[in-house]
Amino acid sequence: MGMFPQSDPLSSGAELLALGVQSDSAAGPDPVESYFECITACSLDDGDCVTQCVEVLRSAEA
Repeated sequence: MGMFPQSDPLSSGAELLALGVQSDSAAGPDPVESYFECITACSLDDGDCVTQCVEVLRSAEA
């Protein structure tokens, strides 16, 4: 068990981002802010989650 246990496997950062859980702003969601929210929700030991966050950011920037 890590320092920040993940109680719900469906709440990984990449999954939250994919579901549209993003920060709100007047001009729409900021992809970089959403990326940081995504990686913050990832487990420290979950490299796949962080990789998914990067992929979502890349697709948002394109």
